[in-house]
Amino acid sequence: MHVLVTGGAGFLGGYVMAALAKQGHQALAYDIASPSAETLTVAPDVATRLRTGQIGDIARLFEVCRSENIEAIVHTAGIVGLEVSLEQPVATYQTNVMGQVNVCEVARQLRMRRVVFVSSNAAYHKGSGSSLIETDPAFSIRDGNPAGHYGTSKMAAEAIGLAYATFQDLDFLSLRVTAIYGFGMRSPMYIKPMVENAVLGRPTRFATGGLMKRDYTHVLDCSDGIVAALQAPRWTAGEQRVINIASGRARTAADVARTVRDAIPGADIEIGDALTPLEQQNVRMRASLDISAAKRLLNWSPKWPLDAGVTEYAEAFRRYTSRP
Repeated sequence: MHVLVTGGAGFLGGYVMAALAKQGHQALAYDIASPSAETLTVAPDVATRLRTGQIGDIARLFEVCRSENIEAIVHTAGIVGLEVSLEQPVATYQTNVMGQVNVCEVARQLRMRRVVFVSSNAAYHKGSGSSLIETDPAFSIRDGNPAGHYGTSKMAAEAIGLAYATFQDLDFLSLRVTAIYGFGMRSPMYIKPMVENAVLGRPTRFATGGLMKRDYTHVLDCSDGIVAALQAPRWTAGEQRVINIASGRARTAADVARTVRDAIPGADIEIGDALTPLEQQNVRMRASLDISAAKRLLNWSPKWPLDAGVTEYAEAFRRYTSRP
């Protein structure tokens, strides 16, 4: 299948490109940025398979999809993060909401097989139990999304895709991912400096954050889930189209520190338990994600528990830093 990966030069996008190639698909990256050295380590072909363009430029998106005979889109491009969204609300909505409209409209007009949208646990407003399940509320009539404009943009983007699926026969799936980690990651999420400093023999100190919890999901599990969604049989009307992809177990940053110390001898990490005001707000939608739907609908399950994932990350980073 000819697949376009928006944001394909980024962290997750590079792993998706590599996973698609492994499955025999012809994948192209659509991005405004060049791939980093880390991305090229994961997916060396990204540099030659990159088509430059902005997600807000629907004419360019049409041009690339037509000329390359694209049959499906994996949409990972977007502005990510609570803090960034609060600093740049207009850019967040222009990129994340109108970018989704552009992707869905191009796919509709070119009669593509499927759009797989990489959403986020940030789309949840809050859970109704100990874990987040896809039927939990994504909207409140009283309060804004705990993840600010970022979470709101993801919620809106999902609604847009579902409207295209319901009214215009677009085979759309949304995958809610969370706390993706691994070699080449860019957002710290505590785990990046812990692992990389430990490999380099440097200490890591955090005054706060020990109780901040996330459902840390290894990037290889996430990319495998995306490929499973892309390759699944065509969805029919009335079927669930929003699916969690995660490890299914939330861990605190203090838990991560203990795991890194166990995995990397000599790791020197200290982290305080207090939370910053933004973390206190954000932690409201940080919980384990229920992954039973992914197992049932996509025949997918995570393969990388945190200890194995940290070890894989450390080994990949060590190989990268020791290159001549």
